[in-house]
Amino acid sequence: MQFTRISPDLEESIPTTPSLTLLLQAASQNRMNLPLASFSAEQVRWAVETGLGPLLRRATADDPEAKTSPFWPLVQGADLTARVIAAEHLGAMDEIIRACEGNTPPLTLLKGISICEQHYPESHLRLMGDIDVLVDQEAIPIVEALLLELGYRHVSEYPPEFYEAHHHITPLFHPRTKVWVEIHRALFPASSLVGSDRVFGLENLGAELQPSEFRGRPVHRLSDELQVVYLAAHWAFGFRRVGGMVGMLDLIYLLGNTRALRWERIIDWLDSSVASTYVYLLLSYLERRRLVDIPPQILKGLFLRQRSFGRVNLKALHVLIDRYVTDGRGFGPLVSARNFEILWRTLLLPGPPSRNVARVFWNLLPSRNWLLRTVTGAAPSE
Repeated sequence: MQFTRISPDLEESIPTTPSLTLLLQAASQNRMNLPLASFSAEQVRWAVETGLGPLLRRATADDPEAKTSPFWPLVQGADLTARVIAAEHLGAMDEIIRACEGNTPPLTLLKGISICEQHYPESHLRLMGDIDVLVDQEAIPIVEALLLELGYRHVSEYPPEFYEAHHHITPLFHPRTKVWVEIHRALFPASSLVGSDRVFGLENLGAELQPSEFRGRPVHRLSDELQVVYLAAHWAFGFRRVGGMVGMLDLIYLLGNTRALRWERIIDWLDSSVASTYVYLLLSYLERRRLVDIPPQILKGLFLRQRSFGRVNLKALHVLIDRYVTDGRGFGPLVSARNFEILWRTLLLPGPPSRNVARVFWNLLPSRNWLLRTVTGAAPSE
């Protein structure tokens, strides 16, 4: 089947390739012969900062001139650091699974700790800030106690009461390995817009847990279909500019390694859901950049199920991703960190696209207190 772009929002021609899209293309094609000299100093630094340093090392592994580049120490250092960090996380996960074995049902691996060995060609290519595991509600106290016995300690700037209604308990930190662990009771906060979607409900979640193994020991992983939805929704819901390309890489490797994805199941889940907006945004961007191949009817089905995007909304978000995520441009007076966050959050709201565009202009107006602090440095009024 030949894949083509179908959505009316994607009919415009593809603009000039932004800097690190070339690196993502290398991942999608499993290329290892990119010339390191084809990247500028700014691009190399951004790749390292945003979590793609190890991928840059892999993508230029067959470049005979790479080791003579002045950027080689930075790239090599990022790769070696990632290997050490990945080894710590994978070792910690193995230790936790062994401690829980026989005491709790199999743990469900989430996000990086799940996908790094499942779909990445090398596990250290997947940047991980922590270990995320989903645990049956009744087993959470047991797992928590076992981690405390292993030397983990609760660390958070929020009070314990905050986590009583949160989707994971207070984060745990190991002072020797520097590994963070989040024990999840759900995939998203129940109070959030996306947390109420039936696709992430306990009934659907239980049906989509797949038996798997981690270093020969039993665990669960989300089905590939639910992983697509969860990874895309998590990427957009908790979006961060630095590290924003990691979520793209997750979907590139997952979709590249999964040939029998049940798209009809995903489309059914996303009918009248908030997550449909998040999934369509990421998949439409990756398809527009020709980083993934998605059947035309699938993109059309996803487009019809979301309620946030018209041509203007989607194009604006794609431009923001191009400039401030893949191209790594710094913020300025016009698009500040504040304005970027407002644009992102407002354009993704469920509702008529025209209303969201109008909301953007209203929300971008500075508040009285913000304007007072910015102009005069004065303290806000009570």
